[in-house]
Amino acid sequence: MYLVEKELPSIVPWNGRSLTKLIVTHPHDDHIGDVETVKEKCPPALLLHQKYDWEDVKTAEADYDNLDTYRDWQNIYNTTPTVWPDWGMTIESFMLTPDEAKAINEAEYINNSSIVTVATFKGTQFQEKFVFGGDMETAGWDALLKLRPRFKEAVKGADFYITSHHGHESGFSEALFAAMGKPIMNIVSIHNNDDHIDPRYCQEAYALGRRLPDGSTRRQMTTRKDGTITIGVNDDGKYWIETQRLLDNKVEQVANDLSWIFEAMKSRR
Repeated sequence: MYLVEKELPSIVPWNGRSLTKLIVTHPHDDHIGDVETVKEKCPPALLLHQKYDWEDVKTAEADYDNLDTYRDWQNIYNTTPTVWPDWGMTIESFMLTPDEAKAINEAEYINNSSIVTVATFKGTQFQEKFVFGGDMETAGWDALLKLRPRFKEAVKGADFYITSHHGHESGFSEALFAAMGKPIMNIVSIHNNDDHIDPRYCQEAYALGRRLPDGSTRRQMTTRKDGTITIGVNDDGKYWIETQRLLDNKVEQVANDLSWIFEAMKSRR
């Protein structure tokens, strides 16, 4: 696990934990699949999560291999610290309650109760703002902007948007972009066999883009094309971007390819 091997060893622990805070956007299996690894190798000091009726979640979600493990584990994080760590940045999280999300669309309430996080790094000269969208869908964005007035202000001037619902059209929100403005880059976390990225994320109307050495402008990055994407911010507050193909990326690609082949074989029977 890259985080455990390469990043956490250099971190000064807080309350005995190298990983200070983990935010679980929502309990779909593709977002909690590494819960056993996290439990054993890098348990966080703080965990931000939603409270659900877990049997209701099982009814709504067919794939819940890790749900029972996650449910039991997240229950141990039920206290609020008296002293908070110095994050070195501003972190704000926003969410609809499961009941609010159900009132919008019961079939998609787990996605629409995703925890959305805004992280702002302020340096001596610049600042960089990141918006993490979870799996929020269009109607959820509309409700969050309406019901949480602070959210609209918090996302204003976003520099990097980690797109909701893996870049799918169902998560695209004109209202969100109207509130954010054009980010420098839209970042899409998506696996190899998913071809459903909304094309608007790479259009000039929705991102300023980054000029490449060949003179072209790139407005979207994806984990499918770029592998692991790391964005850092230096003391001046200026961002840098690094991409690399880690072993985890390659293993996931092989697994996805094998899964696709297996499904294709089943369909031919």
